[in-house]
Amino acid sequence: MIFTSNRYKNINLSLIAAVFISLTGLFGLQACSSSSSTPVVNEDASGLFKGIGTVNTNTALADVRGFVHGTRFMFFDEDTSVLYDGQITGIVASDITGTTDVYKDGVKVSTSTVTGTVTSQSTLSLTLTGSGYGAGSLSLTFDLLYNRSATVAKLATISPARWVGDPHTTAGGSVVRIKSVDIDDTIEGDTGAPYACLYTGTKSIPDATANIYQLTLVVEEPGTTCDHEGTGYTGFFAVVDGSAAEDTLLFAATNGTNANFSIMTVQ
Repeated sequence: MIFTSNRYKNINLSLIAAVFISLTGLFGLQACSSSSSTPVVNEDASGLFKGIGTVNTNTALADVRGFVHGTRFMFFDEDTSVLYDGQITGIVASDITGTTDVYKDGVKVSTSTVTGTVTSQSTLSLTLTGSGYGAGSLSLTFDLLYNRSATVAKLATISPARWVGDPHTTAGGSVVRIKSVDIDDTIEGDTGAPYACLYTGTKSIPDATANIYQLTLVVEEPGTTCDHEGTGYTGFFAVVDGSAAEDTLLFAATNGTNANFSIMTVQ
């Protein structure tokens, strides 16, 4: 009888232990499942942006304008003639990493690493780690004009009117004129004497619902001095509001050696 009683006791203890282990495993799995059920959502940096910055120790950038499309960004400030042409190498949640080429007065001067944060269609903050104009920070706000449609008609001008602005190259006071952006996607342009440059190229609309146009350019010298002649220029257009709706053109292009950018109006 003693043997039988002990045997039943052992069986009961085994059953209790098995149930305890099963419940522990079940609740453990639920806890693990609960802790890993929320996926990380990466913010989207795409857009047009404008804002301010401080670089080169204490140089203020009062009117930064620019673009983010895909993994590429281009930001420029007219008053200081500086442009940043960079690549986003990663976005994890709201944290950004990347690199950027730095152009001053139309010439590439350095490359910097980039870190920062972004909130989709809201804000973008970047810290540049490098030297000179490649060291500092940019604080930018999303421009709702990014959500306007892109069409060839918005870029086109009726002769003799053309898009006109300062190219911000070493020539200083010269003027860049985008003479036409035709229905066949070609671009023609020139800059004013004595630094005359001829522009030829193409543009494309990657997304008709977003106000960014991609462009390619060849800058040629027609017989006088052109300070940024070269091939392989790529960049962006955007048609934005100035004194009237859609009367202003943001333009930026680089080729790894030189840069040209401008806020242009029809004249």
